[in-house]
Amino acid sequence: MLTIGELAGLAGTTVRAVRHYHRIGLLPEPPRDRSGYRRYGAAALIRLLRVRRLRELGLALDRIGELLDGPEPALHEALDALDAELAAQAERIAAQREHLARLRAQSPDPDLPEPLAAMFAKAAADGAPARAIAKEKELLLLDLALHPERTDAIVAEYVGMFERLVQRTDYAELAHRFDALADVDADPATVDALAVELAAVIRAEHAAGDRTRGAWNPLAETLMTDWGSTMPPSQRRVMERAVELVADLF
Repeated sequence: MLTIGELAGLAGTTVRAVRHYHRIGLLPEPPRDRSGYRRYGAAALIRLLRVRRLRELGLALDRIGELLDGPEPALHEALDALDAELAAQAERIAAQREHLARLRAQSPDPDLPEPLAAMFAKAAADGAPARAIAKEKELLLLDLALHPERTDAIVAEYVGMFERLVQRTDYAELAHRFDALADVDADPATVDALAVELAAVIRAEHAAGDRTRGAWNPLAETLMTDWGSTMPPSQRRVMERAVELVADLF
């Protein structure tokens, strides 16, 4: 007769697993002998071997108990159903991998529509600060989520804005100066000077762009404000001051 350790070893499992099977009623727990040990016989080993095998095939423990105590055809039907489920899962995985392959081939950034992904890829190649790109991407994702009905318009607006901004000789330098503020506690004069320059860019872009926003959305305002609060303090002060300077536009 076998101890619980010997039983687990012969079945290729663990003592912990055997005790768990006892708790859930999957494997009967034998009484203790005179020495206080539980002893297991051939029937227990055979049942444990079957449990382990069915578990390896992917069946849930509660289903295994039903099948082991039921008629033989039920077990074969369950295995057929599991096989069909795995086949369907394999098809879903294959389709998902095919979709990922298309995304990787078509776009450098699967988070964004292709024109925007290409825009950010070009900005990175042109030396735009990585942190600035990441923050602008976050802003775009929020904008797209908050205005799904305007996806095409938002894409066109941002691409047009980017094409105009890269033509400005001062924009790259302004972007790098703004990015550098993430690492410092800028003095008020520096903040104000950069805000004035940024406000000028915003005014020029507002005049050149064609942005027809929908009705005021309180949720959008709340989320955008929350997003702005994640910016480093000096950058946030610049943005707040720049927004004040162009408040008449909005």
